[in-house]
Formats: sequence, structure tokens, C-alpha cells
Amino acid sequence: MASESRTFIEEARRAQIITCAIEVLATQGYARTSLARVARLAKISTGVIPYHFGGKAQLIQAVVAEVARLATDMMVPRILAQPTATEGLRAYIEGNLEFMRLHRKPLLALMEIVTHERGDGGGPGPYDEQAEIAIADLEKLLGWGKRTGEFRDLDPHSMAVIIRGAIDAVPGRLVRDPHLDLDPLIRELVTTFAIATRRQR
Repeated sequence: MASESRTFIEEARRAQIITCAIEVLATQGYARTSLARVARLAKISTGVIPYHFGGKAQLIQAVVAEVARLATDMMVPRILAQPTATEGLRAYIEGNLEFMRLHRKPLLALMEIVTHERGDGGGPGPYDEQAEIAIADLEKLLGWGKRTGEFRDLDPHSMAVIIRGAIDAVPGRLVRDPHLDLDPLIRELVTTFAIATRRQR
């Protein structure tokens, strides 16, 4: 029982630290995000963070994983509920922009990480693996549409890169214009990629 209690407490503490790291990244920016600032917001000693995460790099990776989890939990059920790949692609695009609307601070925190953090020695950054997963998942959705004959004979990888590029351009606009109306963007993205992917009858 004691072990279970400690595990629960540790998980709760980790979640608290990640939430505070997201807040600091989103409001202070990457350059001003330090373990001390995160600890101050969490009302804990700075030494508690290395105990749970090892250091700033591991904490940043945990933030990336948490934002990815939030997005996945929100979007995947919507996509899987669709009866066709065409509707699945619509749900994918709508879900991505709805996530941006509803989870602004996690989005801003992730942007700070993507913009400023690179891997050691110029290697992969903390978001690079997740970005590849996003492309691979979208490829599967596009492959579904090809198999059912809804989509034309497109190259799933290339189209996935193009769709992600269009979606990933939106956060930068939101930073410059926090009051940006996402509804027209959603409509145009859905329409554009419905035309770009559909099979000509």
C-alpha cells in the first residue's frame, strides 16, 4: 500500500511540475524558462525537479509528451468515429485547429520548444520524434482513403508532409494575432485538402 501511495504521489508531483513548466514556457518563453522558475511556480524546491526528471532536457521532453497526449486524447476518438476516410481527414484537420483553440498555453509552450531547442551536437530536437509520428499517423489515414477508393492515387507521405505543413503554419499566426478567427481557416483547410485528395469521378 505504501508503495502504491508513493507511486501515486510521485505521478501527481510529476504532473504538477509539467503543468508549471508549460505555464512558464508559454508566458516567459524558452530562454527564461529555468528549473528555478518552474519550481517557484510549483511551490517546491528546485532540487525536487531533478529527482523526478533528471534535468531540464528531460523536463522539456516530458512537456512534449504531455502536449502530444492532450492532442491525441482529443483527436483520435473523433477520427476513429468517422465512417469514411474523407470524414476522417476532415476530423483530423478540424481536431488539430480545435486543439489550438482550446489548449493555447500547451500550444505556445510547444512552439517555444520547437523554435529554440535542438538536440545535443545538432542532433534531433525533443519534438522531432513526435513530428515523425504525426506524419506516420496521417499517412495511415491517407492510405485508408486510397484503399477505399475515396482518395486519388496520391503519395501518402508527401501529402502528409504537405497537410502537416499547412496545419503547422497556424500556430505562428496565432502568436502574432491571438484573436485570429480559426473558423475560416478550418473551412478553407478542409475544403483545400478535400479537393487535393479526392478521386476524380
